[in-house]
Amino acid sequence: MPDKVYKYKPFGVNTLRAITEAEVFYAKPSTFNDPLDCDPTIDVDIDRRHLERLLYRMIVKRKNEDEARSEIGRLRYYASEHGDYRTEPEVESYLMRTLASAIKRELDLEFGDQGVLSLSATWKSGLMWSHYADEHRGICIEYDTRDQEHPRLQAVDYKGPRAIKTSDLYRWKVRDDAAAKEQVFRTYFYTKSNEWKYEKEWRDIRDRNGVTDAPFCITAILFGLRCNGSVIKSIVKLLNDHPHIKIWQVLPKDEGFGLRRYLVDRDEIDAMAVQEPSFLMFKDIIWDDLDDLEELGPVAEIAVSEADPVS
Repeated sequence: MPDKVYKYKPFGVNTLRAITEAEVFYAKPSTFNDPLDCDPTIDVDIDRRHLERLLYRMIVKRKNEDEARSEIGRLRYYASEHGDYRTEPEVESYLMRTLASAIKRELDLEFGDQGVLSLSATWKSGLMWSHYADEHRGICIEYDTRDQEHPRLQAVDYKGPRAIKTSDLYRWKVRDDAAAKEQVFRTYFYTKSNEWKYEKEWRDIRDRNGVTDAPFCITAILFGLRCNGSVIKSIVKLLNDHPHIKIWQVLPKDEGFGLRRYLVDRDEIDAMAVQEPSFLMFKDIIWDDLDDLEELGPVAEIAVSEADPVS
């Protein structure tokens, strides 16, 4: 596990709350931008009778025995429209596919309300800044993982299989095998396409999705390449009483397309006052009429005539 993990964010109310209220958002898997993420397939590697027993156990957990029997009977009835599943391999194969689909639905119902907090092991990904931090206008929050145990904070596997084996589900649901349960859990939540490996993602999983207290302490804030100066000034002043939180400005490297960072001078920014409107700052030298310029002499007249010629 890395000592530090990072969350790229656009600037807004939720980002301010992440800093001031120590909040994080655990997303519902069905809302992910990648529709294949947390949507595994089912690899049927057990026979029909074991599939039916597996589905029965899963439905009983959510409903009751009568509804479990009724659902399996319904699937058998639909299969019988194509022949006898007990004697015809093609019909039994069809029934097994429908059983697998029902098992997948039950698994999605069980895991559907889980919450996923997505983080990264790096702050220097240009693609992450672009995709998740408002095209480098946002910020990146650094969290420290060393203050307590985080058993569900694990690295995403970009090489693992997308399919969950029904044999693993059977060992978990029917035989209460803890190792099989962990294998199903990892495949469901921590396996992702190799195309996303640049994210170097780490995930923390909770039983419920939504806003909750952050499980980590903030140790730094990094400002994107295009982050507005007002945002930087506001956050620096906000963190005035938290000197342990480092503040970095991200810049491009002089060579190549990489990113570097330097510590922001907090004292210099903290010394800046709230900017007044220019018309108030220079109110004593604003003239209501060009006649007021006569006392300045011919130089002023020439400057005015050249800047605003009269046709």
